Amino acid sequence: MKLTVEVLDILKTRVETDDIRLVLTGPRMDGRLYQQVNDVLEAVGGRWVSGVQAHVFPVDAAEALAPVLASGEVVTLREKRQQAQFFPTPAAVVDRLIELAQPTVGMEVLEPSAGSGAIATALAASGALVDCIERDPGYATLLTDSGIARSLKVADFLTVPPEPRYDRVVMNPPFTKGADMAHVEHALRFLKPSGLLVSVMSWSVAEEGRATAKFRGLVEQRGGTVEAVPAGAFRESGTNTDTVIVAIPASRPTGAQPVTWPVRVLPETAVEEFRSPSEILDEIRADLHSAMAEFDAIADLLEQPARTPRERPADVVELPEQRLGQLSFDALEEAS
Repeated sequence: MKLTVEVLDILKTRVETDDIRLVLTGPRMDGRLYQQVNDVLEAVGGRWVSGVQAHVFPVDAAEALAPVLASGEVVTLREKRQQAQFFPTPAAVVDRLIELAQPTVGMEVLEPSAGSGAIATALAASGALVDCIERDPGYATLLTDSGIARSLKVADFLTVPPEPRYDRVVMNPPFTKGADMAHVEHALRFLKPSGLLVSVMSWSVAEEGRATAKFRGLVEQRGGTVEAVPAGAFRESGTNTDTVIVAIPASRPTGAQPVTWPVRVLPETAVEEFRSPSEILDEIRADLHSAMAEFDAIADLLEQPARTPRERPADVVELPEQRLGQLSFDALEEAS
């Protein structure tokens, strides 16, 4: 969203920051203008806290606002939801993730790229201690407001140094250009030796190819499982992308079974059955009989004598009688 000149001027001239706090100075703004300014501050992670009379950010307030001042634009939370990199996890998919992860009271769980917290909320409801990592300050503030996370780090997950301390990692990473594989491989480094990772991933990881060979080998080596998510499960979130759920243990369990990779189920097409030779021969005979009848009809027409057209009487036009005083050719001759 491009900022108006008025809003941009306020953010440049009427703002004071102190670490994670931001204060709007100067005369009181009318409600419409304040709402526009507040929308921008919320989009970059700011929330009004009456107790400190300031907007409070999950990161340094000046750093959060700097890109907006430089570009004169901001991506609102609504616009972020429409971008391909963020599709909230539907409730049915969250339920299945929880079933596979089986979190228990007191279990330490990590959700990377936590977004607005759909998965983290379900994990916290199970009694698990949930830590979240989210790179977007706007979503990080939503997570803070919800109070579901034990801790929250605002950062790009792929840049966070791994600590192998978690019993579970449950996640729905971005998919574009194989990003889901990179996120899952990095997330495995955060697990205890007895830990388990459960993640939504793009259907592409279930397909053999050069781009997926390394990841598929990792899943098979660890004794993981892969299951298809029902088609259209993410439609309510704004996409029809086909997905799978992958569960990967930190170390291969005893008695692990070979990985069964799901395959796309194509709609059945009707296959024409082969007819018997006698049926085909009868059809050919019928067609030949019909064709011979047509030829006979044409031959009969050719044998008939040609008809001469009847002579039509010539059209005769009677001239009017000569009137007295009318000039004639005979008169002209006599006069000459």
